[in-house]
Amino acid sequence: MRFKEYIESLPNQRYEEVLKLSKLCRVNESTVYRWLRGDFTPDPLKRKVISDYLNIPEKELWPDV
Repeated sequence: MRFKEYIESLPNQRYEEVLKLSKLCRVNESTVYRWLRGDFTPDPLKRKVISDYLNIPEKELWPDV
C-alpha cells in the first residue's frame, strides 16, 4: 500500500495521522500534505521513520524511489 493510499484509507483519522507524522518527522503539516499530493518525496531518513511508525516496508510505501 502506497503512502497516499494508506492515509486515504483512514477517513476519520486522516488529520490526526498527518499531525503525528509531522511531529515524528519534525516537519510542518503542509510538508506531509505535499508528500501526499506527490509534490515531492520525503528524504531517506524520514521515509525510514514513517515506515517504522506505520510498520509498512519503505519500498511498499514509495515503490518508485
